[in-house]
Amino acid sequence: MAATLTDIVIILLLAGSIGYGWYVSRKVQVLMAALQQLEPLVEQFSSAVDKSEESVHQLKLNLQDPPQPEPRVEDDDEPMFSTRRQSGHKIPGVQVVRNKQDLVRRFFETSRSEKRA
Repeated sequence: MAATLTDIVIILLLAGSIGYGWYVSRKVQVLMAALQQLEPLVEQFSSAVDKSEESVHQLKLNLQDPPQPEPRVEDDDEPMFSTRRQSGHKIPGVQVVRNKQDLVRRFFETSRSEKRA
């Protein structure tokens, strides 16, 4: 009698395990289908992140080594207009941030000060 009862309990546990495995398998299939639909979006996001990292790298290089202005050939006959600001001018309230930690810290300081005001 005890052996039969033990066999029934084992069979029920195995059936439950098989049922749960089937349930999880169906959920994973649904998840994989959703991820497959998101694949182009993730690839676009990844390329956008790569572009932004490259832009930040170029900005850091420009901050460290500003480009030298091209020598001007001045003709007194033609009027010349400057379309670029001089590199010596500083914009009031703008600070140079050298790394990501400073940028994040400044962001949170600014957001806290705006909440108080």
